[in-house]
Amino acid sequence: MMRAESPSMSSGVTSSPARPDPSPDAVDLELTQGAAARDLAVRVMDAEGLVLIEQGGRVLAFNTPASLHFGISAPTTVAGGRLPGCEWVRADGTPLPPHESPLSRALAGEQVDAAVWEVLRPDGTRAFLRGMAVPVKGADGQVAAALLRTHGVETLPGPMLEASRLLAEAGALLGEAVDAEGQLEPLLKLLVPALGDGALLILKPPGEPVRVVASLHREEGRHGLLRELLQRYPPDPSMPGGLPQVFVSGAVGRLCIMSEEHVAAIAQDAEHARLMREVGPHGCLSVPLGARGSILGALMLLRSNVLHAFDAEEERFLSELAHRTALYLENARLLREAREAVRQRDEFLGIASHELKTPLTPLSLKVQLLQKQVVVLAREGKPVPTERVAETLDVVQRQVRRLSRLVDNLLDVSRITAGRLRLELEEMDLASVAAEILYRFAPAAAQHGTELELDAPVPVVGRWDRLRLEQVVTNLVSNALKYGAGHPVVLRVEAEGTLARLTVRDHGIGIAPEDLARIFERFERAVSDRHYGGLGLGLYITRQIVEAFGGKVSATSVPGQGSTFLLELPRGDIPEEWLVAHAAPGPSSEPEPD
Repeated sequence: MMRAESPSMSSGVTSSPARPDPSPDAVDLELTQGAAARDLAVRVMDAEGLVLIEQGGRVLAFNTPASLHFGISAPTTVAGGRLPGCEWVRADGTPLPPHESPLSRALAGEQVDAAVWEVLRPDGTRAFLRGMAVPVKGADGQVAAALLRTHGVETLPGPMLEASRLLAEAGALLGEAVDAEGQLEPLLKLLVPALGDGALLILKPPGEPVRVVASLHREEGRHGLLRELLQRYPPDPSMPGGLPQVFVSGAVGRLCIMSEEHVAAIAQDAEHARLMREVGPHGCLSVPLGARGSILGALMLLRSNVLHAFDAEEERFLSELAHRTALYLENARLLREAREAVRQRDEFLGIASHELKTPLTPLSLKVQLLQKQVVVLAREGKPVPTERVAETLDVVQRQVRRLSRLVDNLLDVSRITAGRLRLELEEMDLASVAAEILYRFAPAAAQHGTELELDAPVPVVGRWDRLRLEQVVTNLVSNALKYGAGHPVVLRVEAEGTLARLTVRDHGIGIAPEDLARIFERFERAVSDRHYGGLGLGLYITRQIVEAFGGKVSATSVPGQGSTFLLELPRGDIPEEWLVAHAAPGPSSEPEPD
């Protein structure tokens, strides 16, 4: 059972049009009879066309008026939001992209209110149709189909011609630059003074604060006052006057007049009230900037003549302009993200190539040297010295291990991105894991004159994945040795109830405050890769593993004095007695001797 979202469709799509729907045979017969045929065509064009199309593209209904409106016979299927051979056309003559067509928008769940559409038919003629597109939901509440309702009109009315012209100019303006946000203030000049005395364009992307990106008033003096008002008192989505509906529910907001009561209700102080009064009493119409299911902000139109209320046609026009503006903004954001992704990819490939070549070069040289020595000694009938072979194999083994770590990091990033990071939990002691990792790093630390210390007074038992936990501790210790070589590195393991803590502190070069927020991101580093090797993946992988455990990792630092990394992990489902018997000793309750 499907239901239409239009309030005027009280009985779904089974209701008959107001006028009789001639059969195709009757139409064919009368079209051969001169004046009678023309009279019938006029009556049918004036009748309501009904088109019902399933999500999969199957045509469930396509009546005769619809055939005459679109100039095609009833199709069995449609694809890509287009009727066969037909194009929805913008006012500037360019076709709408498939995803912007009324049919596609209705299938995506959006109700496209009554408007005049220009349609290019298969025979090359253009038709102006007053129509609406309504999503039809099934019994499960999901959009199952789209209903198009059309009426033919001979020409566009004057106001719609003006609206079409403005939409065409807006499309050309926004299409001039990739950065659509830079064209928003010129966009408002199309609205002021044509439709109102002032206009605002407010953006509120998800998770970001409200900001006014463009404002305009027809009077120069009030334009300056409006700018000052918005800078000193930015719009608050929680205040009355249309913004809450726009940002929360995506509904159109109306304010008939900025009355003295309204000013008193929302003014933050006397200066705020003064500026609002000087900008002038006005009515306001705010429509959402909606694109691809999200609300990016609001377009607000101000009108000083409160006796001239915003009508339905102006609301539809402003909503359509806001929809197109939101699409331009969203496309510009996607393009910026794509360019940034390409930049990061190219940077990563450069770093990865350098890092992979670094161990390969000594590996290849050692193997070639050993091969030459073996060939020369074999010709002379001499045995190959065991010491030379052992030395070469030691270098080979070190470089192979380094290559393996690099490849493992790349594979881990792939697993994390694909959501395939699996954990095999078992009971273990974090203090023992830390001690084992320090033992492995002891030779490398000694070569760099770095002293390793472990402060772990009691076992800290929890349920973790041993391999991944070792990887986390290894990454943190390796990071401390890299940037704190020659200075002590201290590890501390402790517990507080169901939480385990590992602190890794070095006394090296430290991290600048502006870099702390990004060092846990992929391919990021706080220093130049020319001085310190690595792919910039260790801390990113660490954070992903820790978050998979349900914990968190953070860093604090003072440049020139070293860095401290704090790892906090939930201990998981372990016996209650472990929380008491293996807790860190607290302060003594006995009084100290005098």
